[in-house]
Amino acid sequence: MKVVIFAGGVGTRMWPMSRKDYPKQFQPLLGKTSFFKHAYNRVRKGFSPRDIFVSTGAEYEHFVKKQAPQIPAENIIAEPERRDSFAAVGYATAYVDHYYPNTLMAAVWGADHLVEDEEAFLKALRAAGKVSSEKKVITKIDSRPAFPSIYNGWVEIGKRMMTVDGMEVFEFVRFIEKPDLQTAKRLFRSFKFLINVGYMVWRTDVMLDFYKKISPATHASLVLIKNSLDTKEREKVIKAQYAKIKKDSVDYGIFEKLDPKDMLVIPTDMGWTDVGTWELLTTGLAENAVDNVIQADLEAMDTKGSLIYAPKKKLVATIGVENLVVVDTKDALLVSSKERSADVKKLLEIMKKKGRENLL
Repeated sequence: MKVVIFAGGVGTRMWPMSRKDYPKQFQPLLGKTSFFKHAYNRVRKGFSPRDIFVSTGAEYEHFVKKQAPQIPAENIIAEPERRDSFAAVGYATAYVDHYYPNTLMAAVWGADHLVEDEEAFLKALRAAGKVSSEKKVITKIDSRPAFPSIYNGWVEIGKRMMTVDGMEVFEFVRFIEKPDLQTAKRLFRSFKFLINVGYMVWRTDVMLDFYKKISPATHASLVLIKNSLDTKEREKVIKAQYAKIKKDSVDYGIFEKLDPKDMLVIPTDMGWTDVGTWELLTTGLAENAVDNVIQADLEAMDTKGSLIYAPKKKLVATIGVENLVVVDTKDALLVSSKERSADVKKLLEIMKKKGRENLL
């Protein structure tokens, strides 16, 4: 099996730490280790560096080489431009299939996930590989919910189809968009619903066939890219064909258009946490609602439920602060209620319209 770590996003929801030229996945937001390095270290415990690939923007290649120098340079799949995960997943699949035809490929997202039980994660990957090696399906690895999350999509599962290496494999029924709290509580109480983590295993030829079935024009571009990889025209073809692929997420572009029978699901208890926003980061790291998440020289009085980041050698003092996000950098300061912190993405759109792109 080849594992592809997808680490190409900009991470706008975690501005002002995450920037275009230094996105969150490569920053040490959790102590001294970046999200990407956490993902790499996790995968490395079960796979050789030569079997680990990284899909990222061409402008971020130097981060990958610096933080994971063991990965061969030819295993870095550099996207010529950002066109969302529909293009990135197709390109990565075609790339791996060119060098390892019809092989198993695991898609792992390395930008904003934490996994406490790494052995459970690796066991699920191996079991998913066995399923997808025998059946022409995408095998999803999803998490049993720790709380009624309104921040994530959910997955409904049906009957148990088989057991592989002690892990149960279930029928996939449907995706569920991020629910309201009442719906999330109902889903949480049922064994039939999981958090849609997004880890998946497929055979490269099977996934390319799905692209061909759902988006023939995209598949044609992927074939041209794949056939150019060992030629002198490589860079020219990749740039031209990649630009033709529509900007869309792979969820909308492929997964939600498949027949439910094209996917199976392995539920896991791997201690998975989504930390893609400042609020989720606080929720994921704090043991309870009143704990603070601090990466700063802080003097606090009556401060609870807050996240505070600040540069070294700068004292931050808080009094009577509750459920706030305070993120200070050399050229920007974010102060937000924890509940509204995801709206930073909307704020950046406003800043962009005002010509403040130099701060993005």
